[in-house]
Amino acid sequence: MSEAADTANLAEIAHDEMPFRLTDMTLKFSVAELHPMLNKVGLKIDNISKELKFQSKLALLEWDSRHWITLALGFVAFLFGSISGEIFDGGNAKLSGIDGMTGAISGFAYFQMLVSLILWVWFAIQVWNLFPVMRSHAMTLLLMWNGMFLAQIMFHVDNSNFPLGIELSELMWGTLIVLVVLFLLSFFWKAVSETRDLHVETYHVHEDVRVMEAEMGEHSLAGWTIIFVTWLILVIISTWSGAHYVSERIAVEGDRNIFLILHLVSGILVLPTYFWVIWFPQRMLGDNTRVQTKAAFTADAELSGLGDAILGNKKSTCPECETEVDVERSSSGDISIPCPSQGCQATGITGMPCSDCGEVMPTRFTCPGCEINAPALDFLPDTEAW
Repeated sequence: MSEAADTANLAEIAHDEMPFRLTDMTLKFSVAELHPMLNKVGLKIDNISKELKFQSKLALLEWDSRHWITLALGFVAFLFGSISGEIFDGGNAKLSGIDGMTGAISGFAYFQMLVSLILWVWFAIQVWNLFPVMRSHAMTLLLMWNGMFLAQIMFHVDNSNFPLGIELSELMWGTLIVLVVLFLLSFFWKAVSETRDLHVETYHVHEDVRVMEAEMGEHSLAGWTIIFVTWLILVIISTWSGAHYVSERIAVEGDRNIFLILHLVSGILVLPTYFWVIWFPQRMLGDNTRVQTKAAFTADAELSGLGDAILGNKKSTCPECETEVDVERSSSGDISIPCPSQGCQATGITGMPCSDCGEVMPTRFTCPGCEINAPALDFLPDTEAW
């Protein structure tokens, strides 16, 4: 009991700057308690519910007027760009391109479009200032939102009833855009996840494994991942319903008004979930963090001259038994191993004569633990793999 109490106290000290912690969250309804068969699945659902409750309470507590004003800007910008007389009356099907922008759009609708564009730029600037850690990722998510819209337009160009009656020849460009968007979004999720791992390993390291597990639990991203996936689903629904509505030249009394309503509702919900997605990693990791993958971190460190320091933190080990061995790589890339000559205590570069006994150093090395003989390069830590 005392050990468990000590573990809890250590975790509490590490998070004493928080107004409340994830472990403080309680649920009025537990799925795991419904039936013993639901124990494992129900426990996961309960843990995610606690994370969502914790994050929502923290957001309501810490979001100030700047956050809500920025969200309001996004709402107005979205509505100004989504609702206009030109959309309701179907526009002029005979005009397109620049002629459609200058000749078919009325003066008020043109003014409304410019206001929407200005508000979106203002919204992006506010997001840039509010989330300094997530700046590049926040702008990337906005671009991905527009990318999904472009993909839906490409899907509807030759098929106004998409996805009904689809043909493979009509899917090429839209599918390509969707794949690029999904790749970049998965890269964003990976960057947040791996930065979280590095954060815990750096700022919450402890010799007690139980404390490390508690810290990793406090920094869980399961609930945040649900919000991220929800944001993506809302983006898909909003972009598809918007493109689906305007794919036919219809008026207010048309049969697709439900898609306009769906576009507006889902688009409005996209904005707070977007804020949630970019706010929580910054809140978790702190203002002095750079969100990137471990591979990007290692590459940046090597490019900035810190590669040797990172390499020095990793010991050379046997690829079979993981016994630590005296194999090193210099800053110039040369590999040095202990001299195999009996009685010689020197180390030398592989393929070069030993500085003490003059024997040519072999390019292979024998592990003192399992006696496996392998190229010396195999014993070095793999820090350069992307």
